Amino acid sequence: FSKSYLSTERESDGTPVYDFLSNKDQLYSQIQEEIDKLRKDDGVDYIILLTHVGKDVEEFTSNDILSHLKDVDAILDGHTHKVYNTLSKDKENKDIFIAQTGTKLANIGKLVIKTDGTLTSENINIVPEPEDKTGAKKINRGKADRWVDTEMNDLINQIYEKYSDELNVPIGYSDYDFIIRAEDTSDSQQIYCRSQECTLGNMIADAFREVIESNISYVNGGNVRDSLLKGNITRKDIIDIMPFFNSLFVKEITGEAFLNALEFGVSKLPEAFGGFPQVSGCTFYVNTSFKSTVETDENGMFIKVGGQRRVSNVKINGKPLVLTQKYNLSASEYILSGGDGFTMFSQFPSVNESIFTDGDAFGHFIKYNLNGKIPSDYQKLQNRINIDKKIE
Repeated sequence: FSKSYLSTERESDGTPVYDFLSNKDQLYSQIQEEIDKLRKDDGVDYIILLTHVGKDVEEFTSNDILSHLKDVDAILDGHTHKVYNTLSKDKENKDIFIAQTGTKLANIGKLVIKTDGTLTSENINIVPEPEDKTGAKKINRGKADRWVDTEMNDLINQIYEKYSDELNVPIGYSDYDFIIRAEDTSDSQQIYCRSQECTLGNMIADAFREVIESNISYVNGGNVRDSLLKGNITRKDIIDIMPFFNSLFVKEITGEAFLNALEFGVSKLPEAFGGFPQVSGCTFYVNTSFKSTVETDENGMFIKVGGQRRVSNVKINGKPLVLTQKYNLSASEYILSGGDGFTMFSQFPSVNESIFTDGDAFGHFIKYNLNGKIPSDYQKLQNRINIDKKIE
């Protein structure tokens, strides 16, 4: 399966993989039939939809579904990791709550059905100090002090201890820190790898390219989630850096498709973008003195480059990129199947469906390709991505 948007899952001829994307009215009618049955035959008082599609992100959304339904009381949404409590119109133009709590338990959703039958919704991001501290304790987790349930905290610790031996086995060592963000912020939009070449991104991109043997690799900066600190490197460190367990694939693509990917990846500069490229086997220059001419659809999916390109002087392993030439590209299934809007790869066939996930490849690279020791070369940037520099 793919951790991407439903609308990007298409056959080679562009036909949606899932039938309901071609005939959404049929899906809406099936959902409505079930709602009507629950209301009339089963005497259900409240209908709350649990969805995992996101709101306002693509052609198939929670608010789009709601606009074709009636007698829904609320929607609890997911998938896009965003935080919202908002009202959206149903088929009868009624305002209905759609809520999503973000990711990694940053918030807890609270939906209240009042005695008069009305609903309220909110996201709770702070656990207050309890008046009765029986069964509660204060701990530091996620760089913040939190009140937690003692019994649940003990259960979490037991699960961690069960796997700690496996997670904490050293697979390598580093004499250097590879920091991905300023130490005084936890904001994911401040991660260096989302707007510039980063040292850890270089290393991961090399892992993707060398472990599954391709000409070039593309790592979306949003896939790099934590720093790698000096000392022993463990499996837990790898999971913290790349927690998504995306499968790796190799596709045979054209030079033009790769150029479009680079152009799309830098199109939001100077703003951060989860699709910003970290690359291996490739160098290029970026000119941000003018606005990107990349064209996308209403859902942010790449359509084409409509004018002057920001990206130039692309070289593949030291040789100029040839638009018509075929190259083997290694990347995560997320990117190759259209995640973050990268539609330019969907038409090309996979030539190697790797047994590795992204984290597995990185760990394998450190343990075997680097013989367990991070070389000093990775401590410095390697000028793979040259932003607003004079072309040499």
